[in-house]
Amino acid sequence: MRSILVVIFFFIKCKASEDLFPITIIHLNDMHARFEETNTLANTCKNHDECIGGYARVVTKVKELRLNSPNSIYMNVADNFQGTYWYNLFRWNATQHFLNLEPADVMTLGNHEFDHGIEGLVPFLEKITIPVVSCNIDTTEEPEFASYFNNSIILERDGRKIGIVGVTTTFPSNWGRAKILPEVENVRKEVDKLTEAGIKIIIVLSHCGFETDKEIAKHGGPIDLIVGGHSHTFLYSGTPVGPDAPIGKYPTIQEQENGREVLIVQASAYNKYLGNIQVFFDEEGEIKKYEGAPIFLSHDIPEDPFILEELKPWKAIVDPIQRRHIGYIKHEYDNFCYERECGMGNLVTDSMTYAFLNNRSDGEWTGASIALQGPGGMRAGLSPGNVIMADLFTTTPFENKILSVELPGSAIIETLEFSVSNADKLHVMQVSGIKVVFDLSKNPFERIVELKVLCQKCDVPRYEDIESQKYYRVALGDYLANGGDDFSMIPKYARNHIEGPLDIDALTTYVEKNTPINLPGLLGRIQFI
Repeated sequence: MRSILVVIFFFIKCKASEDLFPITIIHLNDMHARFEETNTLANTCKNHDECIGGYARVVTKVKELRLNSPNSIYMNVADNFQGTYWYNLFRWNATQHFLNLEPADVMTLGNHEFDHGIEGLVPFLEKITIPVVSCNIDTTEEPEFASYFNNSIILERDGRKIGIVGVTTTFPSNWGRAKILPEVENVRKEVDKLTEAGIKIIIVLSHCGFETDKEIAKHGGPIDLIVGGHSHTFLYSGTPVGPDAPIGKYPTIQEQENGREVLIVQASAYNKYLGNIQVFFDEEGEIKKYEGAPIFLSHDIPEDPFILEELKPWKAIVDPIQRRHIGYIKHEYDNFCYERECGMGNLVTDSMTYAFLNNRSDGEWTGASIALQGPGGMRAGLSPGNVIMADLFTTTPFENKILSVELPGSAIIETLEFSVSNADKLHVMQVSGIKVVFDLSKNPFERIVELKVLCQKCDVPRYEDIESQKYYRVALGDYLANGGDDFSMIPKYARNHIEGPLDIDALTTYVEKNTPINLPGLLGRIQFI
């Protein structure tokens, strides 16, 4: 009798599993023009590196998963633009060419797709063969732009309809006359429309960042899964096979007020990982189980031969410029810059002050003794060894114009305080010519406990206590000078602007003129107690 019950139980369990509807979500986010393979720091792969990633490896795994996975949906979560010399030289053209060789089933738009305005994005949208979705872009004053994307689409797999809603970060960018609307409420509106149309499975394709995705999951209505990007968040359950430490589980589960659980996934950035999750739904479109993990695109994964051939004519144009030898560095410079001092922050800000070394007036040893750089400006790190032009383009891809401006000490203090005002989401300003100590246990805008700045009008450079009413000449990029990343106090108080070189040119000159660079990565410029 017991044997019969076991058999019956096993049969019922198998039957229940067979009745579930599987969907395999393959997802890629924040490629940032990494068409070629890279090192583990997402920078140029050289002979001594074990190369990983690259678009050819992405395509190898996408083809494999599409072939072997039931009801697969391949999603591209945007920020394909910007990040290497490939984008600086080819703009949208290389991006559409390679994405069209293995087109995703759906994609959304990220902030970097707008880096050269709507006029820089429309040619890409005209050529791309992938359906594009974003529900929170108001095109009322850009009516022609509206025809290139929809709020959502409905895909069908094995007779079941799946609604996919796109959403784009409100992070400042070059929107033109278009407006970016609040993420959560506009996702909710579109999800409600799909629900009213009888769609039971709803996925949000979100280029809004991990923290915003949690809010969308909480308040966005009957969503099943959020496939995310923008924050370059690496999620993994268990021990990861790659070099990165996860900041949460894959998937991360966010519970709504009614007890409904929403899955959130994201797969780092720079073509290092390919997201892969299989989700099983019942007849009512409710998730009953899931499995999967991001795939680390390691060196032993073969590169797709067709993509490698397609890369060759583009490389023939790129390589003579990006392979030019610039200099040599003796230490590693990391780009983990949001929560602390970082090596790339020191290197880049030093190059900015160096750019104004000869702009000095009588009695001054330099034309700008201080530099400020937001943490998002350094997009990759540098490893010890030879430095080529591609390394520098990858670390500093945005081609911002460097300016020298006069700022009162009070504005410098406000800028630094603002950068650490949200202890849960630091945005630490990288600096040259500044030594600052923060205490995050204090109230916001009262967290500086010590601040010294490098003198400018002096025979011998030395650090002095900052004076609130005194004006200091500060080097910074035009993005920050215009109030980027909400640093509105800078354009409010800046005066007497002097234009300098592009940031990439300043960094190149600094490395060339000072090679070998022997400065340690971390110098104690920014400290926390």
